[in-house]
Amino acid sequence: MNEADSKALLAALDRGESLPAKWYIDPSIAARETERIFRKSWHYLGPAKALAQLGDYVTGIAAEVPVISVRNERGLAAFVNVCRHRRHEVMRGCGNAKSMQCPYHAWTYDLAGCLKHAPRSQSERDFRLEDYPLLPIRVETFGPFVFVNLDQNATPISERFGQVLEIIKQCGVDVGILEPLRRVEWQSGGNWKNMLENYLECYHCPVAHPGFSAAIDVRPESYKLAQHGWFLSQIGKARLDSNESKSGAQIYDTRGEIVQSQYHFLWPNLTININPGFPNLSVDVWVPDGPSHTIGFSEYYFGPGVDDQFARDLIAFNTQVGVEDRQLTDSVQRGLKGRIPDLGRFFIESEHLIIAFQKMVVRALIDESAT
Repeated sequence: MNEADSKALLAALDRGESLPAKWYIDPSIAARETERIFRKSWHYLGPAKALAQLGDYVTGIAAEVPVISVRNERGLAAFVNVCRHRRHEVMRGCGNAKSMQCPYHAWTYDLAGCLKHAPRSQSERDFRLEDYPLLPIRVETFGPFVFVNLDQNATPISERFGQVLEIIKQCGVDVGILEPLRRVEWQSGGNWKNMLENYLECYHCPVAHPGFSAAIDVRPESYKLAQHGWFLSQIGKARLDSNESKSGAQIYDTRGEIVQSQYHFLWPNLTININPGFPNLSVDVWVPDGPSHTIGFSEYYFGPGVDDQFARDLIAFNTQVGVEDRQLTDSVQRGLKGRIPDLGRFFIESEHLIIAFQKMVVRALIDESAT
């Protein structure tokens, strides 16, 4: 794409025209997104409390690369979780360990990533253990979360998203006392952009989410959308009569000290969600799985002393909204696959966060410095 083409595409987005259908189904575009977007971005790995003690570790995937963060004697570290021998993943899941050993041939690394033992290496000519450490990557904490980045020159995460923690504080949630409770994995038949575009508007909520719309005031005069550079926010209020819904939709008890809902998108594929009621927060990670599928997970945090019933009901509520959303985005993906019509039309007043997101994607793929 040349400069003239990119300017024309950005101008079309400003008019409310969507990205062309091929942007959601073309493998070459998906590959370009991996290199230009995800390998230069911060990726949520897990709760900082899971990495509090010496030897604690958490594994994950960042832009198709297996990664691991571990607490060692010098603090928090992170590495490419791939053995320098045959490139088998060294560690799986999360836990606590005194060292990191690959289960394939028992190459063993210390918590600083240094190779300490490789069976039969003594008889291998010109082989030195110190030449094959695990490859280090960037790791930073952000509130109660741990993030990693494959780009050693990346902007610190606090500079990119710091303001979101202040906005969260305004609704009464103290992220410093939240406790991780549960992680739920999911998958979808939609492109990652398709799914996040659905997340970034509530125009569809009265039609597609009866329970959500019974709990949250989604009227455009009450439900606010805002752009904050590298993150985009939606803020609403609990309906005063939500616990006496006349719609018959299944909701949860929204009564509690948190009366405001907040939904934040952090570039490129993390969302942070707060619902009314007892102090709560959830994160969703949306991972491209080829051009036409997405895999992800949701992690739920609650304030200390949460009532078990409230936690179960809120997780069930969010799960139901997720099911409803995936039905929508799977259908959109089937519509995109045929490429007829090639373009959609967004409402600039109601769906401007989608337009902002699409422009971020376009600029990242055209200009590496934009990321």
